[in-house]
Amino acid sequence: MAPSGPQPALPTLVVLLGALFLVSEAQVYLALGDQKLNPTITYGDNSLSAKASVKVTAEEEGTQQLLCAVMLGTQTQETRQTVTIYSFPAPNVNLTKPEVSEGTEVIVECEAHPRAKVMLNGVPAQPPGPRAQFVLKATPEDNGRSFSCSATLEVAGQLVHKNQTRELRVLYGPRLDEKDCPGNWTWPENSQQTPMCQAWGNPLPQLKCLKDGTFPLPIGQSVTVTRDLEGTYLCQARSTRGEVTREVTVNVLSPRYEVVIIPVVAAAVILGTAGVATYLYNRQRKIRKYRLQQAQNGTPMKPNTQATPP
Repeated sequence: MAPSGPQPALPTLVVLLGALFLVSEAQVYLALGDQKLNPTITYGDNSLSAKASVKVTAEEEGTQQLLCAVMLGTQTQETRQTVTIYSFPAPNVNLTKPEVSEGTEVIVECEAHPRAKVMLNGVPAQPPGPRAQFVLKATPEDNGRSFSCSATLEVAGQLVHKNQTRELRVLYGPRLDEKDCPGNWTWPENSQQTPMCQAWGNPLPQLKCLKDGTFPLPIGQSVTVTRDLEGTYLCQARSTRGEVTREVTVNVLSPRYEVVIIPVVAAAVILGTAGVATYLYNRQRKIRKYRLQQAQNGTPMKPNTQATPP
């Protein structure tokens, strides 16, 4: 078959045994093995394409011959291709339970096609095979941890990959530690500060910090530091998993204290210097008095240095 009309605006003509045929008059036959397919044909200016969908069963896995034949007039052209039919669903990632309490033993398992090789990410390496397993004791750090299984299957000399991921949720009680909720703050009066205290837990606990049971510490809010803010607060984090408390102390530095501190330090330095000078003066005076008494008694003074031996 050969196209005869060079103008794309006109229908393509095909010359067969001295007769003219339109491309649209061509017929297409598609078959997969012994199964005839019903193709959808799309005609272009000088070509056509045929597509068909087919359903196969597990019993038909393996290689099949795909036949495509085009018939125009009395002429037929055909081509054959080898098609590999396979089944490769995504691997299954199973957890004993997707949500467990802290300290519970959890089994993570990944299983795929019998001929596939799986790898369970985030766990110790295991020999290649269609199945992998890992056992852990759930901790708060495992909350939100993802376990991803990657399966690889070789099909007709090519590697096909499938993945599946599962997430673990760990329930644990409230936590308040020094890192996320400091126990001591010291701020200058009239400065802008933001008290920060973060409680952790699953479910997320409610947090309250109160002084004398009534006065709240504005956690996470920018405030102007006043004398009223000073004191010791009891921070309490509570959830359905329990509660925990922590004391937080706020110290406020008043500007007048800073003014007093400077003279006090200066006075201490002056007194220290005067004390050293007085000590040195009294020592020299005692030395002179001692020498005078020795001279009056006729006692020779000891030389300051020893004579060099002969």
